[in-house]
Amino acid sequence: MINIKKSLMFGISAMLLAGCATAVTRTKIGQHAYVKVNELNTSYLSRIDTGARITSLHALNIKLLDNNGNVINVTEDTNSEIKNKSYKDNIGKLISFDTINEKGEKTHYKTKVKDVALVKNAQGREYRYVIDLTLTFKGNSKHVNVNLRDRSKMEYKLLIGRNWLHNDFYVVTDLKDAK
Repeated sequence: MINIKKSLMFGISAMLLAGCATAVTRTKIGQHAYVKVNELNTSYLSRIDTGARITSLHALNIKLLDNNGNVINVTEDTNSEIKNKSYKDNIGKLISFDTINEKGEKTHYKTKVKDVALVKNAQGREYRYVIDLTLTFKGNSKHVNVNLRDRSKMEYKLLIGRNWLHNDFYVVTDLKDAK
């Protein structure tokens, strides 16, 4: 009987310790936060949006490039099926764009298109190019997919989506804003 109790206690203790070892430590983040885009060496006052699936960065002068760095002319089609295919055909190609944060700091960047995202919003549905970027908040860096969009008319030039928040951050709505 004593051996059974000891075995049971040992088993429960082992499970509790294993659970503690795999516990995830999450960082608090408010509705707005300064987040650095490492590849651009630029920080943005960002809006944290748990309703957005993917993170979105303000991008202007978006151009697709061939292997020699020459601009590829892309014709836009209003038929969404054709447009989706033409966007998908550009996965793996070089893309260049300019971005400006809320302080007016402008950066030019060139990378490869990783994917294409269909985004549904108040304006309807639109296709956006997706790239890989590393975003950092309070020393926590995370490599994620980011879609490119002209956010000129929007207050926040970087919108943080669930793909960046997942497993590492939790949003506290009454946390004092970074503003």
